[in-house]
Amino acid sequence: MAITNGYATLAEFKAYKKITTDDLSRDAVIESIIEGASRDFDNETGRTFYARTETHYFDVPDGRELWLDDDLLTVTTLTNGDDSTLADSDGDYSLIPRNHAPYYAVRLGLMSGLIWELDSEGNPEDVIELAGTWGYSTTAPHNVRQAVLQIAELDYDSRFGDGGTQGAVSITAAGVVITPQSWPARAMRTAQSYKKIVG
Repeated sequence: MAITNGYATLAEFKAYKKITTDDLSRDAVIESIIEGASRDFDNETGRTFYARTETHYFDVPDGRELWLDDDLLTVTTLTNGDDSTLADSDGDYSLIPRNHAPYYAVRLGLMSGLIWELDSEGNPEDVIELAGTWGYSTTAPHNVRQAVLQIAELDYDSRFGDGGTQGAVSITAAGVVITPQSWPARAMRTAQSYKKIVG
């Protein structure tokens, strides 16, 4: 198999685990583990770290700002509820934050005189259409790649019974107790730093 939208490569994992490149016997398993670890990271953060070409639909907002349901990298077309196409080059709208992706909102230009429109039947639901490239980034940042390698390593080692020492250490009256945890602490800190705030 091949890794689909993985945040680490087979070669990176083999180097990380010091597995010789000519040992091909576990490649399919490793690729599956990397892909699974990447999707787990997506689920934990509420984000994706690869580019997706999609069209999203939105209700008419109350004000000038349209809050997006995902991280946005680029706009291909933005269509208002009345089927008119908006252009950032004409000052119809700007993306927020203004200076860098990913973007989380679209603001109508104050001088444009535009408003978010209902459709021809007066419906406000799912009438604004934004086609573009979605995701936090086109490729995974270095610390995301490292976190996924750590998660994949834990999954890989657990196949051989070697992953049980990961956990939080506490000292009780009975001695040292290791409470197993699903991810290495560093990987979890990285995921928390990218976690999407919904609110």
